[in-house]
Amino acid sequence: MGDARELLAVGDDGLVPKERYTSPEFAALEMDRLWPRVWQVACREEELPAEGDFVEYAIGDQSVLVVRGGDGAINAFHNACMHRGTRLANGCGNLAGGAIQCRYHGWRYDLAGALIGVPDREEFPGLPDDVRLGPVQCDTWGGFVFVNMDHDAPPLLEFLDPIPKLLGPYRLEEMRFRSFQTVVLPANWKAVLDAFNEGYHVQGAHPQILPWTDDVAIAYEQYDTHARYGRLEDSRRTLRPSPRLGMAEEDVDEGAILAGLVAGLGGAFLKEERAAVEELRASGLPAGTLLEAYQRRRMELLSARGFDVSDLTPDRMTSAEDVYWFPNMVGPIYPGSAILFRMRPNGLDPDTSLKDIWTLEWRPPGDTKPMPERRFYNDWTDKDWGEISNQDYANLVQVQAGMKSRGFHSLRLNQRQEGNILHMHRVIDRYLARP
Repeated sequence: MGDARELLAVGDDGLVPKERYTSPEFAALEMDRLWPRVWQVACREEELPAEGDFVEYAIGDQSVLVVRGGDGAINAFHNACMHRGTRLANGCGNLAGGAIQCRYHGWRYDLAGALIGVPDREEFPGLPDDVRLGPVQCDTWGGFVFVNMDHDAPPLLEFLDPIPKLLGPYRLEEMRFRSFQTVVLPANWKAVLDAFNEGYHVQGAHPQILPWTDDVAIAYEQYDTHARYGRLEDSRRTLRPSPRLGMAEEDVDEGAILAGLVAGLGGAFLKEERAAVEELRASGLPAGTLLEAYQRRRMELLSARGFDVSDLTPDRMTSAEDVYWFPNMVGPIYPGSAILFRMRPNGLDPDTSLKDIWTLEWRPPGDTKPMPERRFYNDWTDKDWGEISNQDYANLVQVQAGMKSRGFHSLRLNQRQEGNILHMHRVIDRYLARP
């Protein structure tokens, strides 16, 4: 493994060996050195509202059981009975009787992981009194439940820095699921993540959105572990198309651009927020004032629903925070809504992955809308994902297949626009280098 690690590492030249996406050996290295050592999102707190509620989090060939205890605390364990290793629970649900019971021989554990019942225990001489399920570190931030199998890992907030500061004003802890979907994609988990961690592909894969997207102006920032892309903090969104189109100033239609922007991000905007675009376009506003008027209107609509916008500027009403949460989560976050993508290996297969699509929305305190149905798609072609996602998924099929070519050896990344991807690989190498 040591030789493989050196061979497949990202060098000073920035070339990324293709085997990091295609090799079973590299996937095994990630399972040995990466996934057991990082904080990763297992679920949302709202999925565990009551005592005994559980969610299974699968990563590669590992399974973690996340459980709401009787004291209200959230605990996490390796999902294996200490008798014969049987998986204790699958999927999600509630543990009957407030205990975790093995389906095979009936060994029982309390919700804190302690062994409390063994049929015919007298026939197990020397069985210690303190047997318990293998613990997994568990902590929460922003309404998300994180797990880490490494007991020597740094605290969650230290690992997440600077994400809590960047995303604090969006009040993610007050959001709830609007939809929950999982799809199996025929590409490595990193290839899927890459497609949502840069804007360089827009001009090639999604030319239809260039009339309302200035893809050239996107800025990229890398932190110690995580990254983001979008506008610079001191810049303001303007209603301009991509300069790649070469449109003359007099041909730019700000109303059409705003309508395209909001329609293209329909999952992040509520019905009345989308309707406000046409109302303002019809009001005869002077040129150059439409965007600012819409941003104020959206702030008013959010405030009227009870969402606290005091820490947000008007310009953020139409600009996303696309933050990459190392190792496997990314997605645009807007005031009052978020669309997050969590990518995971599909078992130990380097050529397929699981993509979870979580759409969150702000809910006022006391809202009792139930958790939406979790939908699973074993084949991405079983659903129409919309034009942009369909393009991404069809492209990923060709990416994974093309990487197998004997004539292709390494990814040659754009140093600026694909800088987040290169940074991800360098951070992965930090974990792989540890014994």
